Amino acid sequence: MILQDLTLAECRPAKRSTVFVIREDNIVDLTHELNENNTYWPTPPYPFEFTRTFTDQQSKPNKPPHWPGISYQCERKVERFGADYLITIEDILEFERTNKAFSSVFIQRNIPLARIRTGGIVLFYIGYGDKFYDRTAYLGTNKTGEQAVPFLHFPGLDPVAAKWLVNHRCIGTVGIDVVSIDLGQDQRYPSHVILSKSGMIIIENVAHLDKLAKSGRRFKVIALPPKITDGTGAPLRVIAVMGGK
Repeated sequence: MILQDLTLAECRPAKRSTVFVIREDNIVDLTHELNENNTYWPTPPYPFEFTRTFTDQQSKPNKPPHWPGISYQCERKVERFGADYLITIEDILEFERTNKAFSSVFIQRNIPLARIRTGGIVLFYIGYGDKFYDRTAYLGTNKTGEQAVPFLHFPGLDPVAAKWLVNHRCIGTVGIDVVSIDLGQDQRYPSHVILSKSGMIIIENVAHLDKLAKSGRRFKVIALPPKITDGTGAPLRVIAVMGGK
């Protein structure tokens, strides 16, 4: 079956944003606690040292701090195909076909072309949030330094799918509940490069995506970094504000 894709040139302006009232009972905290048990990237620089190592867009102050969002559930694919599984274009299209509650922006020739408003966030729920404080389970190894790289095993986003998201979906932010959106052993960071060059924000180590997945409710994400002069990346305090189903 050939699907006609939505190109950036066809992106329609974002609709007026739905107002979500923040209450104690409709907030999901998507942030892990920072403490001595945190899992951190195994190669230098080591934790809590700020340096310019890769130009991403996580802390750029000119980006909006909140986005309407949807969550793609990928945990079953990871369970089936293993820790090195990369999310594909077909995974995203399959989710869109089977989750019509996330109504499309518009339909052309009976084919849904988009599932989220322009500038929104897509969160990939891998199911790794509960492993965050278990370094070996989260990374695939307890080794540190460059010798750890060949032993890194965790899911991510296929670079082909990353490029497809840039070219065919009008989103502004991608989040995932693993340590990196790229395959652990790939030190070229292709998905990082593709998404960042497009100006897309990448949020990694997102917590508690299972709560969003189980709720089936619409949500907005608020993510605030510290104001680091000339920063290219930073820790974020991330929450989701839940709306209706």
